[in-house]
Order: sequence, then structure tokens, then C-alpha cells
Amino acid sequence: MSTIGIDIGGSKALSVRLADGEVVEERHTAAPGEPPLDTALAAIRDVWSDDVEAVGVGIAGLVRWPEGVFAWGPHVDSTDLPLRDLLHRELAIPVVVDNDANVAAYGERVSGAARGYDDFLLVTLGTGIGGAIVIDGEVYRGESFAGEWGHIKHNPTGRLCDCGKRGCWETVASGPALVRLAREVISLNPEGSFAHRFGAGPISGEDVTAAADAGDEVARGLVAEVGAELGRGIANLIAIFDPDLVVVGGGLGSVGESLLGPARRFAADALHGGNHRLSPPILVAGSGARAGAVGAAYLAASIR
Repeated sequence: MSTIGIDIGGSKALSVRLADGEVVEERHTAAPGEPPLDTALAAIRDVWSDDVEAVGVGIAGLVRWPEGVFAWGPHVDSTDLPLRDLLHRELAIPVVVDNDANVAAYGERVSGAARGYDDFLLVTLGTGIGGAIVIDGEVYRGESFAGEWGHIKHNPTGRLCDCGKRGCWETVASGPALVRLAREVISLNPEGSFAHRFGAGPISGEDVTAAADAGDEVARGLVAEVGAELGRGIANLIAIFDPDLVVVGGGLGSVGESLLGPARRFAADALHGGNHRLSPPILVAGSGARAGAVGAAYLAASIR
């Protein structure tokens, strides 16, 4: 028997099917801008098997737990959508819907970088920044929406965020932030080697980090700048929660040392009382960019 997990983000969707705890099928599905219900159903069809017993969905935004109502999100176009009930009606099997970072944290504790940890934080980097809090082995949701630290006021006079507020953390430490910096470099030096590397086509945050890993010095500098802003925010989270571990996941968070090296150094330097304490490990999600989909499938297995 198997379960399906879906991760719906602001720019992409990923679906996996798990059998005996192993990914047996994986698909990237759906174009940005599709309604979440349509996205979810298309993703389910792409990996469907007759032995599927339950479906889990993680979605970027505010999700009311345990009702599985998608209340709102700055990167996903819908409001007050009873996604769990709608999917259950279509599929006639158990369905669970939660925030994408929460399901990723669940999966990381079951089989990823947080295996064996009862108190840890997950930071997801992609189109924005999401997060999850695990205390005593359980995801802490508050009333429903805990962990939305991508919208901490990192710089009150900073850039306008997609959420409508100004200076949120994700405006300086996310995929779009890295792309914005890259575009600024290209506009200032359109004949330089960095501009020629990317040309006039679209750029993603993963493209810039790949260039950094390939040794491009300009890209390395940009990734280090975003990494430092990531570390600045993580230091604040450590000061609040004092976790045993911080896991960084999502499409951008899965790139590794080019981003996390600067983040670790900045977080360690910024942490108060640094001479008298150790900064917790900051690790890449064990499931990489598919942590959310895998976690959603694990969560579905727990309710079937």
C-alpha cells in the first residue's frame, strides 16, 4: 500500500508516492498561478496508483489545523479554501492538509536530518521563507499559523514584500532576493562575464547558486550576501527557541554549503553570549527540495 504527498509552493509543485517508506515515484507538476485544488488534483493524478490509501498536502501559506483550510498565502492565489474537504470529496480516501514547512519538518524528523531530535526548527527557502517549530517531538502550530518567520520585520524600512508589508526577512533571504541581486549586477555591467553567463533569459535562485558552486566569484559574493541575511535571521530564532538543531530546506535551501556556510558563520557571530554557548548545528534537509512532499506523504501514512 502507498501514500501520496504533495508540496505546493509559490513557483512549483512536487508530488511523490511512497511505498514502505521509500519514494517510488516523483513528479514536478503544475504551472504557477493555477488554483490550489486544480494543482493538487493534477499532482495526484501524475503519481496515482490503485493502492494509494491516503494523501497529504503541504501548501505555502496559512493553513487552519486540523481542518485543512487554506486561509491565505502571499505566493498562492486563494483564500479560505477548504482544501482537505474538497480533496476528500473527490478521492474518497483520507486526506490531510497542512502548511508546507510543517509537513517538511514531520518528514525530516521521521527520516531526514532531524531524525533523533525532539526540539528543532525548520527554515524553508524558496519563493519566500517558511518555517516550522518542533517541540518535544511534536509540530507546534500555535492557534494554527506558528512559524511564519519569513514575515518577521527584518528591516522596517526595507523592500515591499509580497505579503503587502515592508522589510520582511524573505525580501533579503530567498530565491527572489538572490535573483534581484543578480539582475542588479547584470544591469550595472551588461558586458561583464556574469551577464554573459546568464544572458537575457530568466534566472532562478538555483541558477545563481549553481554558478557560485562552479566558481563564479560574482555569484559566490551574491550567494554569500543572501547567506549572511539568512544567518542573521537564524540567529534571532536561536535566541528565541534555543533549539538542538536548525534544518534548512526548500528549493534554495537544498543547495548546500555555498549558502549555508555564510549563514552558519553569521549566525555564530551574531548569537548573544557566543563565548559561553555553542550555536546549534545548521543542516541541509535530508530529503533536499522534496522534503515537503515526502513529509506530506509520511503524514498521510499516519492518518490512513
